[in-house]
Amino acid sequence: MKQKMHLAIALLALLSFACSPTKKVEKEVLKASQQWIANFNKGKTIAVSQAYTKNALMVAKPFGTFKGRQAIEAFWTPFIESGATNLKYTNTQIKVVTENKAILSSDWEMNVGKGIITNETWIKTGDTWKLSEDYFEVKEEFKNSNRMNKKEIYVLVHAAWLGGWQWENVKKELQENGHTVLTPDLPGHGSDKTAPGDITMNNYIETLSALLNKQNKPVILVGHSFNGITVSQVAELHPDKVKSLVYLTAFLLPNGGSFLSAVQGVKRSTAVDNFAFSEDKSYAFVNEEEIQNAFAHDIPKEAFDKAKPFIVPEPAAPLSYALKITESAFGNIPKYYIECTEDRAIPIDIQRAMYQGKVKKSYSLKSSHTPNFSQPDKLATILLEIANEE
Repeated sequence: MKQKMHLAIALLALLSFACSPTKKVEKEVLKASQQWIANFNKGKTIAVSQAYTKNALMVAKPFGTFKGRQAIEAFWTPFIESGATNLKYTNTQIKVVTENKAILSSDWEMNVGKGIITNETWIKTGDTWKLSEDYFEVKEEFKNSNRMNKKEIYVLVHAAWLGGWQWENVKKELQENGHTVLTPDLPGHGSDKTAPGDITMNNYIETLSALLNKQNKPVILVGHSFNGITVSQVAELHPDKVKSLVYLTAFLLPNGGSFLSAVQGVKRSTAVDNFAFSEDKSYAFVNEEEIQNAFAHDIPKEAFDKAKPFIVPEPAAPLSYALKITESAFGNIPKYYIECTEDRAIPIDIQRAMYQGKVKKSYSLKSSHTPNFSQPDKLATILLEIANEE
C-alpha cells in the first residue's frame, strides 16, 4: 500500500512539473499575441512587422503568400494605414510544442471583416517571442468596410477659460489610432495672448474657419462646454467642411440662443452660482475657491493645481452672441452628444434637455465637466466610436 502511495505521489509530482512549464509558455505566448493586437489597433506598423522573425512565412487568404519580414511589412503597413483596426481574437487556443515553440489558433474580427487563424507559430529567441509562421483567412469582408476604414481629422475645440492644451491625453490616444487631431487655441486662450476686451465671437469663427478651409476633407468637429455654441455657428457657415458635430457636455442651442440666455434660471450649477464679470465687463470668471468644485471635482487637487496657471480670463463678448443657424445647413449635419452625469457646471438635466431629439446618438460618462482630464481614455474611445458611426 505504501509503495502504491509513493508511486502516486511521484506521478503527481511529475505531472505538476510537466504542467508548470506548459502553463508558463501559454501565458507568455498569449501576452505576446495580445501585444501584437494592441500594436495593430494603435497603427504601430513597425512594431507589428518587427514581431515576425526575419524569415517568417505568412499565408493570408485570399491575398497571397508573403515570405520574409520585409514582404510581410509591405503587406501590413498599407493595410493598417487604410484604417483597419479594432482587431479582436476569440475562441483562442494555444498548443505548446516545446518550451520555445507554440501554435495559436483563433477566430478574429475587426472593423473591415472577420475570419480565422489556423496557425500562428510563435518561437522564443532569447527572452522574446516572435512569429515564424502566420496562416489566416478572411471569411467575410464587411460591406461598410470602405466607410469604416478611413482615417479621420478631428478638430477638438476647448472649453471656456482653457485652451487646446486640455486635449493632450485625448489627442494622444486618437493619434495612436492613426487619426489626425487638431487642437487650436481660440483667441485669448492657450498660447494666444489677445486681450479679452478685444475679442468677439467673430474672432473665434474666423480662427476655426481658417483651420477648416486648410483641410482636404470634412472633419469631426468637437465642441466642449461653451464652445458648443462656437462649433454650431462654424458648422452653419461651412457645412461642407464638417462631417459630424460632437458636443461634449456642451451648449447645443437653437437659433437665436446664447450662453447668457441659456444659463438664466439654471439651478444646482456650481459654475453659474459663482459666475461673475470683471468690473470693466471685458471678461468673465468663476470664484477661484470654487473652480475645481465646479469643473473638475473628480481629479486630484495636485493635478488641478498644476493646470490652474493655464486658466485664463474668459472674453465677455462671445458669451452674449446669439446663434444664427438654419435647418438647411446646420440642421443637416449629423450630431452626437457626450453627457457627463456628475457635471456640476452644466447639470445633467440641462444637458439632456438641450440634446433630446436633436442628435443621432448620445453617449454617457460618469464624470465631472472635464472628462478630458479625469477619463481621457474613455472619452477617446467614444470619439473613435463616433468616427465609425458615419
